Amino acid sequence: MNICTLNRILSISLCFSLSLLIVVASGLTLDIKNNLLYVADTDNNILEAFASNSTSFTPSSPKNLKTSPISPTSVILIWDEPILSKNMTSITGYKIEYKIGSASYIAITADTKSVTTSFIHQGLDSSKTYTYQVSAINSNGTGNPSSSSSVKPAATTVPGGLTATAINPTQIRLSWQPPSNTFGQSISGYEIKPVFATDVYGDTVGSTNGKTTSYILSNLVTDKKYSFVVVANIGYGSTGPSNTASATPLISSVDVPVTPSSTITTITIPTSPIKLTATSISSTQINLSWNPSPSDGNSPITGYKIEVKKDSGSNSTLVADTKSTATTYSHTGLITNSKYTYKVYAINSVGTSTASNEVTATPVATLKLNPLGKLSIDEGKSLSFAVKVTDNSLHGLIFSLDKNPPFGAKINSNTGMFTWTPTDLQGAKLYIFDIVVTLGSSTDRQSITITVNDVLNKPEPTPEPTPEPTSELGIASFVDKSKDPQSYIDRYNKEPTYKKWFDTNFPEYSSIYEAVGLDEPKGLASFVDTTKDPQSYVNRYNKEPTYKKWFDTNFPEYSSIYEAVGLDEPKVEKPKVETPQFGICGTGTKLIDGVCTLIEIPKAKPWWKFW
Repeated sequence: MNICTLNRILSISLCFSLSLLIVVASGLTLDIKNNLLYVADTDNNILEAFASNSTSFTPSSPKNLKTSPISPTSVILIWDEPILSKNMTSITGYKIEYKIGSASYIAITADTKSVTTSFIHQGLDSSKTYTYQVSAINSNGTGNPSSSSSVKPAATTVPGGLTATAINPTQIRLSWQPPSNTFGQSISGYEIKPVFATDVYGDTVGSTNGKTTSYILSNLVTDKKYSFVVVANIGYGSTGPSNTASATPLISSVDVPVTPSSTITTITIPTSPIKLTATSISSTQINLSWNPSPSDGNSPITGYKIEVKKDSGSNSTLVADTKSTATTYSHTGLITNSKYTYKVYAINSVGTSTASNEVTATPVATLKLNPLGKLSIDEGKSLSFAVKVTDNSLHGLIFSLDKNPPFGAKINSNTGMFTWTPTDLQGAKLYIFDIVVTLGSSTDRQSITITVNDVLNKPEPTPEPTPEPTSELGIASFVDKSKDPQSYIDRYNKEPTYKKWFDTNFPEYSSIYEAVGLDEPKGLASFVDTTKDPQSYVNRYNKEPTYKKWFDTNFPEYSSIYEAVGLDEPKVEKPKVETPQFGICGTGTKLIDGVCTLIEIPKAKPWWKFW
């Protein structure tokens, strides 16, 4: 074994120079504390010390995986190349995996055999959500997968999948996908705009024709980060901007392929439904049940076709399309003792599968009671229910009770109506007995359990006082009780850094109000349209009795309609009450209700009338 091979095995960072190969190394010592490997000769003289490195030879995980739709049947994946350590060999390709829902990951491609950091997955179903992960590959194997990203295929109205790649110290190449829905208009060209901040774009710095979906920006500053968006010119206007893509030209930047790898998922008809069964339920009904197709052909199953054959006749379509994913069906209105044969087919967007297994059943008269189960009744209350059989076509049934039915329980022998009113002496007991149905020589019986609750002549329990609700958390530790608690709320609403500090360090509190011991304001009611005059709601409340009843019933948490719409409730002035005055009234007046009131005085006779 030569020294360079030994170096590879021990993961040391450097290999011996060729001049040292003539020296025989007799000992190796690893200094774990200082992360050094010592090599000594036969005289125990240290020849060289090397820094050890335990980094794995396989690549680390790709970073910043992002997914976005580019059409109703395709999506694009974009990610960053892993940072290579000294002992990692160059990336040679990527493994792309996906899954639908909670299913296991499936490899779309085991190795793209390309260093391109984007991938297009085609032939997808717009009703499904796809989740992806990407793993890097080099000469030593496949690394760990990236974090996952989920996406649902959909039509796009703006350019999508924009990527930015630094191809030398002063140039960046942009590449994108055209919008899939242009509303019947052609794309006349694309414009490239710089991004200065979120939703803030500069003037156009480049353009292409309608068929070119890449552009190289030149004369850029090395080591400076640039961000861009692309818009498409359609008709007399333009689309919205694409996603933002960024890149930094470096001294080490080199050109790499930009065309995304891609694959098409083929959509086919589903495989056949499996495990079809047919069960005779009555003299006129057969129930079918089956398991879904093992494969839906990469397109959801939307329904099932059912075929039937009676006796020795030919197959006919019972249901052309159930338009349901349900895997059961009840065939009714059948002829007793005839033989029925069935097959089921699955349907998706492509077409109809081949037939399932074939099954046969014969509807026959079966005397069987419907399940009765367990019932509960209070003393003094009546219990009644109709006992039924599974086959409604049967007639001449006779019902009865057996095996120690409770005193007072009765069943109508013709209709099967059961009635019973337990007395106070029958409370706090469990009654188990049989209900029997007979038809000719056939009989079926089922056990029924009835619990009678002891509720009569019991004293009403004294209700426990409801304790006042209290917060188990109490006031937060940062609150100074000598300060106005509203000051903390004002800081929370006005200072983003303070808000972030509180939300990060005190997640146990539902809000800043709870933390400082204040009631959280209710705010406007959910039905309020802030573009309307709030007085209009008050007017409806005062004039429309049905509207008033609706509000009072559904919004009891508000003290009034005024609080619900954010208005101050008008103050009602009380009428002034005159305070009675007490005292002595003058001549010709009289104290009435505390007020001296003028009264009528009889006129004096003239003097001559006294003569």
